[in-house]
Amino acid sequence: MRVLLQDFLSNRGLFFNQLDLAAKNALDMATCLNSIVNITAAEERENLFKQVNRMEHIGDDITHKLNLALDRIIFTPLARNDIHALAAAMDDVADMIKESGSHIILYNIDECTQPMVSLAALILKACVEIQNAVNLLKVNNADNNILLACRQVKQYERQADRTYYTAVAELFLNDKDAINLIKHREILQSLETTVNKCKTAAEVLEVTLINR
Repeated sequence: MRVLLQDFLSNRGLFFNQLDLAAKNALDMATCLNSIVNITAAEERENLFKQVNRMEHIGDDITHKLNLALDRIIFTPLARNDIHALAAAMDDVADMIKESGSHIILYNIDECTQPMVSLAALILKACVEIQNAVNLLKVNNADNNILLACRQVKQYERQADRTYYTAVAELFLNDKDAINLIKHREILQSLETTVNKCKTAAEVLEVTLINR
């Protein structure tokens, strides 16, 4: 029994540490993305995107480690499906942050518009809440604080929807350059989708609380 308890406690640390790393990695990526939309120097943007690209690979490695651990470890601190779903949800957030940054670099936007800046700020805020919530998973009696963080992410997602649809409507109304319109719309769409992925991660966290 003592050996089983030691195994469980060591596995608990392994899974929670990797989930924390995944959430922190997504937050670091969101921080870089927020910087990308707020600067105009092409070289600085490209250097920041290289960091985003590198961190996305780190996120993939973390997800891979979690999946390998799920395959070989019997005792897990949370339901296996929930660990897998949470890792996948945070990986999706990281993937979309990378995609958003890649669109900005690829389309060589001289200056990001205010809606783009606002959406990137919402992504950063949502990732802060997700990181806080994931970090609290290992804390007893922290469910209410986790739920509050998840609700805040959902609030950011609603703000992102309003920002996105308003910005797209203004694009079609005011921008007569079809190529520019397409570029800006795709960037806005990828940013808004990133916030949606943050909402999905928050929903997975809520389900995790119900199941544990």
